[in-house]
Amino acid sequence: MKNIIFDYGNVLKSFEKEKVVSKFTDKKEEQEFLLNKVIHSPEWGEYGLIDTGYLTHEQIINTINDRSNNKYKDLVTNFMKNYYKYMYFQEELLDIIKELKKQGYKIYLLSNTNEFMYEKNLNQVEYLFDGIVLSYKVHLLKPYEAIYKYLLDTYNLNPKESLFIDDREDNIKTANSLGINGRKVEPDNAEDVKRVLREYKIIGD
Repeated sequence: MKNIIFDYGNVLKSFEKEKVVSKFTDKKEEQEFLLNKVIHSPEWGEYGLIDTGYLTHEQIINTINDRSNNKYKDLVTNFMKNYYKYMYFQEELLDIIKELKKQGYKIYLLSNTNEFMYEKNLNQVEYLFDGIVLSYKVHLLKPYEAIYKYLLDTYNLNPKESLFIDDREDNIKTANSLGINGRKVEPDNAEDVKRVLREYKIIGD
């Protein structure tokens, strides 16, 4: 194995949804609204429209508020502009990446994400990667094949020499169908990521 490809959200960056929404409101009804009508909205989690790069962050906020008749306008706006503050890097994984680079592995990032997240924190770790493919920049999304092929072609990667780590089964299936060694890990679980790296003898026990 020569290339290790990481997902970003819920792998390198932890996003425990229930904990995050609780930072914005103590009311159960409002927490459920943020989970079901914002995070799992068509604009965000359901279809990932925010990650295509065709909609701005403000447009997303306005669309969600319009659809809900501005019932929680201030809450939605506050959440959408500040949720990133309650996401954190899996620091031990970043340390592992630094060590793997010293050993000669090539490290890549393949992520469905948006410009807002890039500007707020993803750009802080950009230096760690030999190549980055972000959905909003290329207007392509996982789990569709095109974004994987874009990564392979852009960086001239041999899929058989590449390990892809992601927390979603549909993303892994596409990777495997293209000959990439895709392995699913539990969300926000650094130990599970390390388990996969041990399995491929990339790191020791």
